[in-house]
Amino acid sequence: MQVPLIPTTPNKILLVRFSALGDVIQTLPVLTMLREGFPDAKIGWAIDTGLAPAVEGHPALDYIHRCSRLQWKAQMREPWRWSGITSEFTALLREIREVGYEVAIDVQGLFKTAILPWLAGIPRRIGYGHGRELSGLFYTERYGQTADYFDPAVLHVEHMARLVRMLGVSAEGYKIEPPRVSDERQRRAIETLQKGFTERAPVVAMAPATQWKSKAWPERYWSTLIQQVLEQTNLDVLLMGSAADAPCGQRILSVLPRELCDGRVCNLFGHAPIRDMYAIYAQVEAAIGPDSAPLHVAGATAVPVVVGIYGPTGYRRTPPLGSPHVKLLTREGQLPCQPCHQRTCPLGTDDCMKQISPEEVFHALLAGLAEAGIEVRSGVAGAATTRQPALPIRK
Repeated sequence: MQVPLIPTTPNKILLVRFSALGDVIQTLPVLTMLREGFPDAKIGWAIDTGLAPAVEGHPALDYIHRCSRLQWKAQMREPWRWSGITSEFTALLREIREVGYEVAIDVQGLFKTAILPWLAGIPRRIGYGHGRELSGLFYTERYGQTADYFDPAVLHVEHMARLVRMLGVSAEGYKIEPPRVSDERQRRAIETLQKGFTERAPVVAMAPATQWKSKAWPERYWSTLIQQVLEQTNLDVLLMGSAADAPCGQRILSVLPRELCDGRVCNLFGHAPIRDMYAIYAQVEAAIGPDSAPLHVAGATAVPVVVGIYGPTGYRRTPPLGSPHVKLLTREGQLPCQPCHQRTCPLGTDDCMKQISPEEVFHALLAGLAEAGIEVRSGVAGAATTRQPALPIRK
């Protein structure tokens, strides 16, 4: 490990994390660490353009530098666009240089994120020592090795905190604070729930879709879980997901009795962009999902109860942060292949997800709600006599 330089007090700090959305949410505690350590510093974030809404309005953030790398990658197939790509990338570098950052912290640790501060001429560049994609060549200071970085028992946010500590601050605790949500977005979120449910009851948000095939909990399990919730409690169900994943939501609901879902299931697939997700999760009592972005947004907004279904990723490494009552279900310790950190199951079985039953998730949800002191009525179809006219769910 390279010995850190003598700590100085930087006036301008660049945080680099391009993607993915769940990782961006997990990086939010770093902003708080930096702001608490350097209250007078200017702090910027270099991030994928499409994910910028996930950090816009954060109280600890002064600058956002949007990198349209995915658009540029698509345009590379068309040579006549190359000059435009070069111009836009040059403008991004110029924008970063003009701020005059003294230090950059690359918490993603890949070639694409490591080279940006180097090209921008930032003098101190802090990153990981694992050297993935030759990233270590572009840092002036490095922390850790590959085995340390992928240790499933160590929080990923702790690795990021150790990079921050190389600036000479304590960076203790993992306080997560979401970006500020406008009053208008909050109002729309409340209206969405009022329109989606005919009567007032606690709401559990479920996010079934995931970009990793290996993280996918079987759709039939989601259908079973929703039916259990609707038949055995007075809870309402909110389905969350992107427009691209809308067919997943439709398949899950298609096997359920319509009369059971009417007025009690609100399908928001494709109707909740990133900034609206913060506002919507701020209004629900519980959230369920695999280790993906919505689960971490739920944590960041301090949803009272969060239930995570963990398969190929380590539940101790990337748990949702911020919620007071977190229940994580996993077969880690029982399956020798878990966690594998692979997008598709190397064995072709997806056993780590399939072995977690809907009954386990349902009981974890009920246990979390009980711990949180949230009253749940029992009875077929939600015991309608316990339900009240629709009102805002949380303040």
